[in-house]
Amino acid sequence: MIKTAVIEDSKALAGIYRTYLAGSGFDVMIFGSNPEEITRLAGESGVDIVVYPGFPKFQFSSDIVSQLKKRSGFKSALFVLSTTMPEETMHSHLDFNDIDGLLVKPFQKQDLYRTLSEAYHSRSSSTRKKPLALVVDDSAAVQRVLSQALSSLNFAVKTASDGAQGLNLALEHLPDLIVTDVEMPVMDGFELCKHISLEPSIQNVPVIVVSGKYDDAEFRKGFESGVIDFLKKPVSQAELFSVIESVAFDNLKIPRGTALVASSDPTLGGIVVKILKSLQLHVNQCRSLSALETFLKVAVPNIIVLDLSNEAEMVNQCRHVNRLIKGRSSVVITVAEEKDKSAMVECFKHGADEMVTKPFGRDELKARIKNHMKIKKLQEELIQKNRILESLAYKDKLTGLMNRRFFDETLKKELANCEVSGLPLAFMIMDLDNFKPVNDTYGHDIGDTVLREIAGVVRELTAEQGIACRYGGEEFCVVFPGIDLESAMDIGEKIRRACSAKNLTEHNLRQTISGGISAWPDTSSKESLVIDADTFLYRAKQSGKNRILSEPV
Repeated sequence: MIKTAVIEDSKALAGIYRTYLAGSGFDVMIFGSNPEEITRLAGESGVDIVVYPGFPKFQFSSDIVSQLKKRSGFKSALFVLSTTMPEETMHSHLDFNDIDGLLVKPFQKQDLYRTLSEAYHSRSSSTRKKPLALVVDDSAAVQRVLSQALSSLNFAVKTASDGAQGLNLALEHLPDLIVTDVEMPVMDGFELCKHISLEPSIQNVPVIVVSGKYDDAEFRKGFESGVIDFLKKPVSQAELFSVIESVAFDNLKIPRGTALVASSDPTLGGIVVKILKSLQLHVNQCRSLSALETFLKVAVPNIIVLDLSNEAEMVNQCRHVNRLIKGRSSVVITVAEEKDKSAMVECFKHGADEMVTKPFGRDELKARIKNHMKIKKLQEELIQKNRILESLAYKDKLTGLMNRRFFDETLKKELANCEVSGLPLAFMIMDLDNFKPVNDTYGHDIGDTVLREIAGVVRELTAEQGIACRYGGEEFCVVFPGIDLESAMDIGEKIRRACSAKNLTEHNLRQTISGGISAWPDTSSKESLVIDADTFLYRAKQSGKNRILSEPV
């Protein structure tokens, strides 16, 4: 049984999970999203799959996933996101790297089974000591030759004598690669490929066809059956090695990026998924426009392959995808029939980066994607360098906190965000008490060390809830988006107590601080927020220092 934990607060939906998965091989456990239930779930061991909602009732989904991934019982678990995702800003709340599968609500029984089966197949393959290859051929001699060749590449090998037997073995053992003959009794190779493309647990397994004849008609027939490559008999071991080397397995190598395939055609989708995985990309697949829209609200992948074949308004579809990714650096590749080439050209005007007509060869699509991946890598390197330069411009060199310039820009932005969301915002300004004698007595080097260590206390105690900056000289400040006055006062008191109790430098100095806290809209307007906090700080100094005030005394 496949141990499956479902986090769901709705009793009705929890019942649907139980009903749909009854007798399916998935051992379902239901948990709520409150802390007690998540703690209970974290105590489980050997969990294969976790299905979690995008917006649980009691906690952020990212916090739940982070908590579970730290537990030993979830080291190899797959995480499937279940959501309707109507909001436009979901990508800022969810980590794309946490998502091993996407379940769009409302879902049908087959959608649920397919999503969980794909997740489990991914996990099964990754836990093997050796990748597994299945050879399907009615000739014992060919079986022997191919098995020896695959064994030399460190594959474990299983064999079958016809398509029907091969399909049963594939469903039982979930191989990482299938090599099949075309002309066989009971079920031929192309029919086998068709069945494979319809089975959720094995439809993304790369299939290589070995055929006595290879022409355009065979190529198209193979393409329509989900074949990823052809080899002509007698098989050259060098060609076999070359194909297998290019069809790498994402469970054996670290993914180089993320990709999303949007296609309602399981055969085409399967081919593209296999090719993307051979490029060491972590691949997700959407079979409808609604699923695609949902996924792009979670996060934006590096590569999007958009199948336009069955869409009447393909240009509008491409335009819609471009709006969803909002100019972020995804590569959008469109796939359609030759007859739709003029519409595909029009798609370039609306965000598409590349077009591919089908049927296409594996090497053609790989080459195009590789070129875009190289360009994207150069763009990301440039962005990273710009971020480094920007961080240097915004970071205080002495303390490592953000500087006054950053504070001025951030306060305006966070106030605007809170005004839109209706959430409060608190602001704290702090000043070191009697700091001048430290410099006069011990020198500026020791004074700098005191500033660094106090800054470290401020950073540590505000990391989860605030944005800490060096305001200037021996003054620090913290912006608390979404935090009310009372909560900010609690944090300020923790900082004050921690600073006064800490032995600083090798001289074991004690350094107290005074602070003032204002809050919008509790105590201050947006325009008076900083002035009010500074006034409260001044009152704290006048009334004896080593205290935090949120109103004049």
